[in-house]
Amino acid sequence: MDIKHLQFSFRMYWANMKGLLNVVAEGIILVASLASLFILVYQFGFKYSAHVTHMLEASRVYLLLAFFTGISLRYILKFKEIIQEKMLYLDIGIYFFLFAVLSGKVFFKEAIHQSLPYLGFLTEPLFVYFLLLLLSAIHLSRQTFTLLQSHIKPSLLFLLSFVFVILVGSGLLMLPNATVHGIHFVDALFISTTSVCVTGLTTVDVATTFTHTGHLIIMFLIQIGGIGVMTFTSFFALSFMGHSSFTSKLVLKDMLNEDRVNGLFRVILNILFVTLFIEGIGAYLIYLDIKGALPGGTQEELFYAVFHAVSAFCNAGISTLSGNMYDPLVAQKYNLHVWIALLIVFGGLGFPIVFNYLKLLRHLLVNTFKIVIGQQKHYIHTPRIININTYIVVISTLVLLAGGTFFYYLLEMDNTLAGLPFRGQLANAFLGAVTPRTAGFCVADMGTLTTGTLMLTLILMIIGAAPMSTGGGLKVTTVCVALLTAHNAARGKENVEIRKREISPETIRRAFATIVFYFCWLGLAVWVLSITEKGVSVFTLTFEVVSALSTVGLSLNFSPLLSMSGKLVIIFTMLVGRIGILTFFISFYKEYKKKNYTYPQENILM
Repeated sequence: MDIKHLQFSFRMYWANMKGLLNVVAEGIILVASLASLFILVYQFGFKYSAHVTHMLEASRVYLLLAFFTGISLRYILKFKEIIQEKMLYLDIGIYFFLFAVLSGKVFFKEAIHQSLPYLGFLTEPLFVYFLLLLLSAIHLSRQTFTLLQSHIKPSLLFLLSFVFVILVGSGLLMLPNATVHGIHFVDALFISTTSVCVTGLTTVDVATTFTHTGHLIIMFLIQIGGIGVMTFTSFFALSFMGHSSFTSKLVLKDMLNEDRVNGLFRVILNILFVTLFIEGIGAYLIYLDIKGALPGGTQEELFYAVFHAVSAFCNAGISTLSGNMYDPLVAQKYNLHVWIALLIVFGGLGFPIVFNYLKLLRHLLVNTFKIVIGQQKHYIHTPRIININTYIVVISTLVLLAGGTFFYYLLEMDNTLAGLPFRGQLANAFLGAVTPRTAGFCVADMGTLTTGTLMLTLILMIIGAAPMSTGGGLKVTTVCVALLTAHNAARGKENVEIRKREISPETIRRAFATIVFYFCWLGLAVWVLSITEKGVSVFTLTFEVVSALSTVGLSLNFSPLLSMSGKLVIIFTMLVGRIGILTFFISFYKEYKKKNYTYPQENILM
């Protein structure tokens, strides 16, 4: 046997062995990730004895060893791919911390204890749990991201990701440490759905039913649901993967509503940064306003500030106080009402709008700087930085906010706003006009509002927020395009034009399809509820379904009275509303293949 044949045989053997070892490494990491999540859930969700505590301590060491073994094998086998990662140095840093923790617990335990006592924090349970959670999130995201390589429709994958998180959230909310006296599975499913779908409807009192652990779970569910499950997954996966397929990039492009395949990671990073930045500022302003007002001290106030900043920006409308925004503890905190309303507005504008204005701000600053240093003599205008989508969303939002505030004030002036100082009336009217656009915070008991205010609220709920935002509803762009098309039809004009740009026929078709599907689902859900909820007025049922389908969270105090069947109808409606009514139906439709012929046209009487 010649040397070349031996070399070829060795290469084939090594390729097969490398593939087998890679499967082993990924399997070890997957098992360690799932086991870590199980241990974390058990640690914080159950009460346990000293014996179990000792077992948990031992299991943490074994999990760290499993991660170290699997990741080390991965480094050896996939070194060329790993060095292409966008966050290579962070990956190496996490691997270093993993080695340091194992050194403090296993490898060099005595030496570190005697010579480097200041590194003792590395072996603290809280730090170890954080490291296990981070490793699990990174590697589960990497392996989940491989689903994008398959032929699963993006819309269906989007739907399944929300269903998965809702089911996991339901299990977490049923943990003994999450509730005060336990909770029924359907109620846990309802609260998980309303959190992930950032709706705000609740069948139980969130403030008194759940413990601090439960409130923390709800806050994380709101954050994940507001930004999007696949956004988080894609962030970890793209950060710690050497490369991704063109197919997965196309799927992500559709999910993020981007025009280009390049720069998707930067878009995801910007979404996460803008979200955390705005929520951080909001939490700070809320804390300053409620400082010294809540029982429980600084810790309780900080948690309230963070929770409500997340809930407001993500348009969830869930509060840790039984009375929501009209609770006696915060009812007269009018600055708080304004901060909450502004967070809702920013969350409802949508990330593309925020990025569009950041691009404009950057353009202005760069021009100004160049003029100051003498690099250019005058302002250089770049046309159409603010695109049509941004123009429609901003103008529509301003009109709805101004009109909603005015009419809310006019209708409630002698009712719920009576007796308040003028500053308080304006603050409550503003929040009352903002919150129906998919937020769900209440400035007054909904049962005490006038009929005119309820109708105004219903209309605002149906219209909703902007696309690619944390809000729901039909979306302002959909309503605007539909109204302009109807206006043109009445005038006999064919093309729909805005600011010297023509709206594409596909956009118009999608707008009317969204409206048709929305009202079809609304009618079906109200009809089913009229059967399951005996003796309830049609207006109350319609209000409840619109609130769920538009992911608003306002209710005429009817949600806790829902029957078991009624709760399931609202749960499903909230999920459909968060996914998007058109996206939901698209995920089940078979894609139509265009044909190269057309039939003769014929008119139908209207």
